[in-house]
Amino acid sequence: MIWVRAGLLALVVSVVVLAVTQATPRAAPQPVAAQAPATPLPTPVPTRVPLPTGLPQMIVSRVARETPLPRATSTPPAQPQVTIVDNGYLPGQQSLRVGASVTWINTGSDGHDVTGTGPGGAWHSGPLAPSERYERSFLLPGTYDYACTIHPEMRGRLVVQP
Repeated sequence: MIWVRAGLLALVVSVVVLAVTQATPRAAPQPVAAQAPATPLPTPVPTRVPLPTGLPQMIVSRVARETPLPRATSTPPAQPQVTIVDNGYLPGQQSLRVGASVTWINTGSDGHDVTGTGPGGAWHSGPLAPSERYERSFLLPGTYDYACTIHPEMRGRLVVQP
């Protein structure tokens, strides 16, 4: 601890010594002699300096160089569809109008099915192998809950509106 204090003291002393030795003495003010009124100097006229005439350069920021381009997104299909993946249905809930048809597409690597209930009774797609489709029309308004009987944790819902 004593070495730290001695080091700080030496630093302060050296700063003070440096400040005293570098200070320039001020000259005594000179008496002002009476001067004759001077003629005013003409105001200088500014000269035009031409701007550089190089070609314009495009500046690309680091953020623009490092930002990835957005991925292309597909437009929603005219007909509502549900994608069957190995863990669930996407989207899990969907709204549609009376008379619309919904297509379920199995994009997973396992077999699945679609079994539902709602106004008008129960319905079942049967087994869907990977890349197979199932389509059904909904003619009555209401809520239709559906699930995969092979994987009961997979659930979805359709809300059919008039």
